[in-house]
Amino acid sequence: MPANHTAKGRLILVSGPSGAGKDAIIDGARRRLAGDAGMVFPLRTITRPEGFGGEIHVAVTPAQFDRLRRLGAFALCWGARGLNFAIPASIDAELASAATVVVNVSPAVLGEARERYPLASVVWVTASVQTCRRRLLLRGRENADEIERRLADAEEICIEEDVDLLVNEGSLDEAVGRLLAMLRQRMPLPLAGGHLPAPMALYSS
Repeated sequence: MPANHTAKGRLILVSGPSGAGKDAIIDGARRRLAGDAGMVFPLRTITRPEGFGGEIHVAVTPAQFDRLRRLGAFALCWGARGLNFAIPASIDAELASAATVVVNVSPAVLGEARERYPLASVVWVTASVQTCRRRLLLRGRENADEIERRLADAEEICIEEDVDLLVNEGSLDEAVGRLLAMLRQRMPLPLAGGHLPAPMALYSS
């Protein structure tokens, strides 16, 4: 049953292949919009220790994750690369209060997410294989063989009319600005301050 059939807000599902820069772009948007109560960037819950590189997240053990899932603490959850990831169930209340909620989700859970939240919008962040490889190497979380397997397993998506494409081959500031423009386009009400760039449906460097 859809979770947000009466929601007043908008859910933005940010997805794309590993190394495309989703975490950095979302974090940059979160920093620029700090203090705007109408914009929510919930932390993901991950069975990965804190300080292990990459995004800021809520770190839990696998046992804790399973208990939270049984208690209904998650709106969405999935497994990847031996880890478990989840989006908190608190997003339902935030959507009901007319907030714009931005979450980072795996391509593997997009179908379930869009079924559960039929009014959600998708931003697909992508980059060339070479760029993704370089970013994954700089991140230093996996060895070269693991990175190659991750790149080989990269999900593809059909860019439908309602999916915004963000090609992240330039600077982080540029990519963050493009995401902010997409948020302005998709959110129910104008962002506070009205200083964001004009919305566009398709971006490339």
